Amino acid sequence: MTEPKANILLEGGAVGAEFARVREVDPRESVVKVHVGNRYEHFRRNGRTVVHEGVPLDVFEWSGSTFVAE
Repeated sequence: MTEPKANILLEGGAVGAEFARVREVDPRESVVKVHVGNRYEHFRRNGRTVVHEGVPLDVFEWSGSTFVAE
């Protein structure tokens, strides 16, 4: 089995929210939704790229939160 290859960096989000900021997603994705506690944090591709530990990552910027429906 191959190791996942990180290709995005998540910026921003709710204060104190703990989740992996460096992730692998399908390169065609323009929106990422991360489950954190009782809500989802939403991130959108912003067109920037950064180098993290020698790897170029597309930056996704926080765009809002929604609560999980019960």
